[in-house]
Amino acid sequence: MTDPAERARRLRLQARTYQARLDDVAAGFVGREDVVRVVGLALLTREHVLLVGPPGTAKTSLLDSFAEVLDVRYFPYLLTRFTEPAELFGPMDVRAFQEESVYRINTTNMLPTAHLAFLDEVFQGSSAILNSLLMLMNERRFHNGSATHAADLLTLLGSTNELPDDPVLAAFSDRFLLRVTIDYVDPDQVDELLVSGWRREQWSAPGAGRATNPDLARFPLEDLGALQAEIGHVDLGPVRGDLADLVRALRREGVAFSDRRAVKAQKLIAASALLDARTQAGPQDLGVLGYLWTKPGDDTTVRRILAEHDIAEDEGARRTRSAASLRLDLTEIAAPHAGATTREGLREQVRRLHLLSREAREDHPEDAELQDRVNEAHAAAIEALRQLGQEVS
Repeated sequence: MTDPAERARRLRLQARTYQARLDDVAAGFVGREDVVRVVGLALLTREHVLLVGPPGTAKTSLLDSFAEVLDVRYFPYLLTRFTEPAELFGPMDVRAFQEESVYRINTTNMLPTAHLAFLDEVFQGSSAILNSLLMLMNERRFHNGSATHAADLLTLLGSTNELPDDPVLAAFSDRFLLRVTIDYVDPDQVDELLVSGWRREQWSAPGAGRATNPDLARFPLEDLGALQAEIGHVDLGPVRGDLADLVRALRREGVAFSDRRAVKAQKLIAASALLDARTQAGPQDLGVLGYLWTKPGDDTTVRRILAEHDIAEDEGARRTRSAASLRLDLTEIAAPHAGATTREGLREQVRRLHLLSREAREDHPEDAELQDRVNEAHAAAIEALRQLGQEVS
């Protein structure tokens, strides 16, 4: 049986590592912290996200980075009114039809086999496409001829310039639990945008060898699965009454907030706590309700109601942690049982200590003792990695 203290330590380490990977993705883009936050929460809860905003806002590049960090099967596609179902789900298996008289779709490398999918202009799809997408999104299943197969889909991300007025499309839109508005960067950030954008252009230049951030480290899919399994163990008792009050307040203001959304909101609250390596939710986690609006204009009302209830808006920015929390991380990362004995393990330890050093320096500049301890551990890990390299060579 797993020791409870060891299980808690492993959980904190996985949560901190996952948050570090989200920070890595956000660092490659300007003003997209909220989008990264939403997608990170969606992957933890296996929910779907709708990105609302104009083209040319780096949505595709950002999601490419997520796919690389998680090392998942990824399926991106731009929908038009003329998109055929076979373009998404796969062509007919001609051999099976000719030799076995069986109608079957070849789904290899297509949407039904993807872990993460991004459908640009998602509401342009035909009714046949949208009906198949509904089953994939709701049940994680796909009809293939006379058989029904389980799908590995974690999260489907859709984008649109504006939310649809058509009631049929609105019903489909409601299946995206989370939504976030994405617009062009603030004028004050244009200089930063040019620098980060040019860096991505250099990575994707002919001969560069790759199209995404070469500094992105992986977060194993099995570790993501372990975190997903912990969602149901987060204690929501401290905030359930506040959540009920907020749901009632939203409905009094005419915000479309269904029973299904109210129930599923709890998953997002639990995921927010877990991302902060906590197993008990607090008031600060209720800010995720700001991503659960459905109709145009409701997002403003939701933010106002959260503010009236003294709930800070969840903007996806990195939260300042206490020095005690950083010391706990240092103890766990640098512990002899942390598993940093292989080259890959030591590289990960060096990377995490580097991030911890930066966090200590930026958030607790007055705590010289903490910074010295982190820097010493970082230097020791670098030396251990160097020594291991010499042994191997």
